[in-house]
Amino acid sequence: MRVKMLVFLIAIMVIISQTIAQTPVKKYDIKSGIVTYDLIMKVGTMELKKKFIVYFDDYGMKECKETYSDDKLVQSYFSDGKDLYSLEHNKKKASKKGPAFRGTELRVEWSEFGTEKDRQSGKIKKVPAMTVAGKSCEMFESKDEKGNITQYGGWNKILLLLDTQMQGTHSIQRAVKVEENVNVSPDKFKVPAGYTLQ
Repeated sequence: MRVKMLVFLIAIMVIISQTIAQTPVKKYDIKSGIVTYDLIMKVGTMELKKKFIVYFDDYGMKECKETYSDDKLVQSYFSDGKDLYSLEHNKKKASKKGPAFRGTELRVEWSEFGTEKDRQSGKIKKVPAMTVAGKSCEMFESKDEKGNITQYGGWNKILLLLDTQMQGTHSIQRAVKVEENVNVSPDKFKVPAGYTLQ
């Protein structure tokens, strides 16, 4: 069952990485924000719940995704605008992951989903707008030849909904709170004091 969950998570990461194009000057349409998400993943009868908080500044070029388990911060993944880093908080360990092209999260922009051929054929299409966390989201849907379906919801190009159904697995990442144009501490985009950098 854990192997199936791992395969599912890898497939989601592949989907996200395939939608990323070249870096825009502004990733998002607003300068800064904090978005809180709930994630529910179901594989057969097993269900996993997580909480994420994403902080961003400089229109998303600086970005930090914090992962919580039982309301305890366990991991952070951030871009300082130049490089990507991963933090393991229980070990006070930091790892440099390479150059950052634009933050850490998916940018929801119609022209960046698939190819023009995919959009023309309907493999990727726009679907009716949906309200998520009080924001009206532009919605896109993609289907592959295996019948896997992924829906993306974006507001100001910020991902607020990612709903993926793949062969007996279902994952929904949904924003539950959006704070826009807020002051985000610069500490969110740097390795904390006392952490070992590898």
